[in-house]
Amino acid sequence: MNNKSRLPLVISISIVFGILIGYYLLPKGNSSSISSNAQKNIVDKFAYLLGYINDDYVDKVDIDSLADKAIASFMEELDPHSVYLTAADNKKEQESLNGSFDGIGVQFRIIEDTVVVIQPVPSGPSQKAGVMAGDRIVTIDSKVWAGKKIKNEDVMRLLKGEKGTKVNLGIKRTGVSKLISFNITRDAIPTFSVDYFGMIDSKAGYIKLSQFSQTTADEVSRAIKMLKSKGMQELVFDLRGNGGGYLEQAYQVADEFIGEGDLIVYTQGRKRGRDNLFATKGGLFEKGKVIILIDELSASAAEILSGAIQDNDRGMIIGRRTFGKGLVQEQRQLPDGSAVRLTISRYHTPSGRCIQRPYITGDPEKYFEDFILRYASMNKGDKDTISHSNSQKYKTKKGRIVYGGGGIEPDVDLPYYNYKKGNYYSELIKKGLLYKFCFDYVDKHRSDFKIYFSGESFVKDYSVSQKTLNDLFAYAEKNGVKKDNSLKEDLSEIKLLMKAYFAQSLYEDKYFYEIYLKIDEDLQKAIPYFSKIK
Repeated sequence: MNNKSRLPLVISISIVFGILIGYYLLPKGNSSSISSNAQKNIVDKFAYLLGYINDDYVDKVDIDSLADKAIASFMEELDPHSVYLTAADNKKEQESLNGSFDGIGVQFRIIEDTVVVIQPVPSGPSQKAGVMAGDRIVTIDSKVWAGKKIKNEDVMRLLKGEKGTKVNLGIKRTGVSKLISFNITRDAIPTFSVDYFGMIDSKAGYIKLSQFSQTTADEVSRAIKMLKSKGMQELVFDLRGNGGGYLEQAYQVADEFIGEGDLIVYTQGRKRGRDNLFATKGGLFEKGKVIILIDELSASAAEILSGAIQDNDRGMIIGRRTFGKGLVQEQRQLPDGSAVRLTISRYHTPSGRCIQRPYITGDPEKYFEDFILRYASMNKGDKDTISHSNSQKYKTKKGRIVYGGGGIEPDVDLPYYNYKKGNYYSELIKKGLLYKFCFDYVDKHRSDFKIYFSGESFVKDYSVSQKTLNDLFAYAEKNGVKKDNSLKEDLSEIKLLMKAYFAQSLYEDKYFYEIYLKIDEDLQKAIPYFSKIK
């Protein structure tokens, strides 16, 4: 189960590659400007070469794999976001963006070669069958999977399947001597792009959005309505780590905030005319104050929304410069289920800027390496800098200067070097020890938490005891991190983060956020800026 905070660097870097899911699905056609004779010559050449290799090469060759690599190699000669997806990769990404997949509905983690259930999905097949948090999955369809090396993708492959199909799990449960057998019928499992929403105080609401999937606009609308019913007058919309998704969904979300007739975004390409998308009337939150939180992992559709808010002077953008993806992809399915995703235009914010960062055609590795180096420099404390030319200067609706050519730059910068932690706390986070300790602690002491009847009562009444802290200190020292003088100043935050991780393992993710947002430094530094928004 992923740590949803931004703390571990490795998790943050992995999200970079999530920006490849950002694309714009356009009508799929079969037209081509290449003549039929030229197309036939290309197809014949490719087929002849593969046939020749298959028939006469000295060793046996996987022709399908070779074809995949060949297609991927010439897509790499284009821009960094034109890509080829194998059938398996295409299916996986579609599940992520479609808002659901078929399976048994459990969150799990592999601990010491055993699959441990973190939480069954509420009202999902596993919960209905009686599977509980803390259960160990020992057998799947009578085959033993405990005690052997197994990866997350292996578990996903075994537990996912078409709706209506069945899978048998042999479960080891604490206090029960024999394996418990569960026959579970797979069903559609919803996935959500709104990770959390809630009230920060009596006036300010908060929405955390992880991506722009097919259900995002509906999810955001429900969240806004719920928060308004609780008295929301101000909103923090958190797009940190949001790698993008469907442009249409970004447009619909922006339309909830921007007044009728204002331009939200436009796209334009060599063979594609300019396509303007304007705000319609009746947005759910066109008047209240808005702060958008961004960071270096906000990309694509997240940049469309941020740029629309900024250029229309609709709210304040706070955080760190975004990734800088301003290219629009069209995806076309191939007969075997694979797909090509081709850049066909650029998107532009209302002021006219394209925020795509520079790239060298045919060198996608350097494109991502440059970003990782920029990220690493910021993480060390170096200031994020970017040079601008007059050609990159644009004006917002009210005449403020904004720049193109390298992501959305915030109105208020929140650099990493403002968030220095003591050495002890930093080492716990860097090595992942705090999260692992909390997960293992809950797993071993689950019965101790039964006095809290709900997530609400846990958030209200639980506090980390000195004994639990001592267990953490001993665990950390065993793993090479000793207490030092810096611990005192960070102790209260460490305790709150421990409580948040405990809540995440015991209950739903929303209880993690209810606790974690109190120590989320970007958020806490952003809230006072509501007073500066007119």
